[in-house]
Amino acid sequence: MKIQAKKFQFVGLIFLILSACSPQPTLSSAPTVAPSSTALVVTSTVAPSVAGETLVAQPTPTVGTPIVCVDSAESVEWLRDDVPYDFVNLKSNKPVPPNGYFTMTFTLKNSGTCTWDSSYKIVFESGYRMAQLEKYPVIAEGETVPPGESITIHITMVAPPKTGGHQGIWQLISGNGTQLLKLNVFVKVDKGTYSPPAHPLQLTYKESCSDGFAKVRLSWVDAANNEDGYRVYRDSRMLVQLPANTDSVLDAILGGGGNYTYTVVAFNVAGEGSANLVAEVTPCK
Repeated sequence: MKIQAKKFQFVGLIFLILSACSPQPTLSSAPTVAPSSTALVVTSTVAPSVAGETLVAQPTPTVGTPIVCVDSAESVEWLRDDVPYDFVNLKSNKPVPPNGYFTMTFTLKNSGTCTWDSSYKIVFESGYRMAQLEKYPVIAEGETVPPGESITIHITMVAPPKTGGHQGIWQLISGNGTQLLKLNVFVKVDKGTYSPPAHPLQLTYKESCSDGFAKVRLSWVDAANNEDGYRVYRDSRMLVQLPANTDSVLDAILGGGGNYTYTVVAFNVAGEGSANLVAEVTPCK
């Protein structure tokens, strides 16, 4: 029995030695995860749309970008002395007498997208000007003409003294100098259809004295129906020019005394019709 016990002890010793010499399994530790950056994802939440409405994204305006408009104009109507003027077939319009006054009326439409203001003007470009100024404002200071609206401009002109055709070219100019519309004013000057006025009838005078002045009242019958006016002369020197349909005038002469020749002339572009008389004026003190 002792021998067997020793055998078991020996075997156990050998087992222990073998166990000590065998490689021991290594306990694996938990895997180490390297720290990583976390990506933050932002999700926009869209509010529910109201029934029947479509949500439209609003563009972000670019600061400093100017809004560009388009400047444009067109003619609506032209008148000359309130009579329609054909601005297409210019020579079809009625002739004008030499040195005759007339008024051009332009109705112009703002056909662009810019708003007109007082910086817009009608400017003379070339030809026979026939007007007193070289430029005329289209709109009064502080007023505007928005797109789609029209404006009416009146310009008084005088026909050239010579017969024949004459034209003056004008331009509608914007505030920055852009030419928008050409206005070609053509007139045919003709005095053939006009006749001199009839001379005044029954020219008379009456005299009086007041404050050292001899006063002479001339009177006549206005027999003309086509006169532009009357001119009154004393001793060949013109005293005054009077409007049409006048039939009297008062002259004052310091001290008076003497004989004075008066002439009254009815006139128009075609000629004159005159009458004269000699007034015997007594001294006035």
